[in-house]
Amino acid sequence: MLNSSTSIHTDLMLILIITAIAVLVLLIMALLLASIVRRVLNDRMYRKLDALRHEYGRRLSQALELEGIAVQKEAFLTQTGSLAWQAVEDVLFAVVSDGKFADKGRTLFQRLGYMAFYEEQLAGRNVLARASAIDKLGRMRCTASTPKLIPLLEEADPEILSVTVRALSRIGTREALAAIIGRLPDLLGGSLVTRKAMETALLNFGETAIPYLIGHHWERADPWIISCILETLSHLAPDARSMSLALEHLQSPNAEVRSKALKVLGRADANIPRHLDELALPLLEDPVWFVRLQAAKTAGVLVLTAAARPLGMLLFDKNWHVRRQAALALTKFGHAAIDIFLEALSTSDGYAKESICEEIEKAGFSDRLIVNLGGVDGPLRTKSRDILKIMQGLHFSTPLIAYLEQGDDERIKQEIRCFLTDDRTP
Repeated sequence: MLNSSTSIHTDLMLILIITAIAVLVLLIMALLLASIVRRVLNDRMYRKLDALRHEYGRRLSQALELEGIAVQKEAFLTQTGSLAWQAVEDVLFAVVSDGKFADKGRTLFQRLGYMAFYEEQLAGRNVLARASAIDKLGRMRCTASTPKLIPLLEEADPEILSVTVRALSRIGTREALAAIIGRLPDLLGGSLVTRKAMETALLNFGETAIPYLIGHHWERADPWIISCILETLSHLAPDARSMSLALEHLQSPNAEVRSKALKVLGRADANIPRHLDELALPLLEDPVWFVRLQAAKTAGVLVLTAAARPLGMLLFDKNWHVRRQAALALTKFGHAAIDIFLEALSTSDGYAKESICEEIEKAGFSDRLIVNLGGVDGPLRTKSRDILKIMQGLHFSTPLIAYLEQGDDERIKQEIRCFLTDDRTP
């Protein structure tokens, strides 16, 4: 009797296991089938969407060549939310971003109801839908949307704030720029919008942003804000007002601000501020490595003569980024750098010597040294030869070999053959 009960129990367990496996298999098959069906339907939808884009793109290309584009509006009216609606929207976005017919594209966005449709969604509760609407209004670049978007800079949601800043910067009106600048401390101070996103947005305004960035009262602003302002200015055209602002913050207690101020001054070009040497040179000894790095870069770009020797000291800096930048900066100084390079290459610091040789070669300074081999200045010729021989000994000989193959001065070629031969002599 006990054996019979055990057997029945075992049979029931087996049936349950088989049933569970069957259900699991059926579920997997159903999911696979659903995935296949969804993929087929999506593929069909996208093929249809591509066809619609092609057709509306063809129509729009013809219409845009006509002066009376407003008469053609009916050819692009579609049901809101349909595939045709999306196709027309995509085609218009391409027109607006292309530039040639951007104004006509923006006009069509308004006349066909796209702008009004997305403006209505700004008041919705769904964050993703609102963010998408804001982004599309920005891509339309319709200036009429500016007053609807500016109030969204008061939002607390970081996603909404970020996309609003980007949208306003794409539209690019002075009203939008003033609104963003006015809210900059709150936008960046609360880390609601990343500094990189803000810098990108401000750069979209181009040179128009300079007076707004400089004219605002930043005296008590957080260093994070000042750093953002200076970074943005460093990517815009050199401007006397930008240089003045940078000079004001060159001695900032904040390392990031000092670095960005140097970056702005590095764009000074012909408008190099007076006494820049005495202000910038101490920063070559700054305790923070990236300030030294930027100081070296600025000194090289502006070829600050007084910086040559301090840059030579940085060839042995504890940070390799600084060492390389110092070597690169010195290559801008021409003959004035030769003594400094030769002294550095005569030391026993192998790692520093290789870094120097690499930058000399990358910057093309070795070509100048090779030309010096055929010059009439005896000491300069000797020093140049010594540097090239050291570089050859450290296996930085590509420019030498290239000159042997392509150079036209036989005296220089003979000099090069000499150190190649000396290097191979046991």
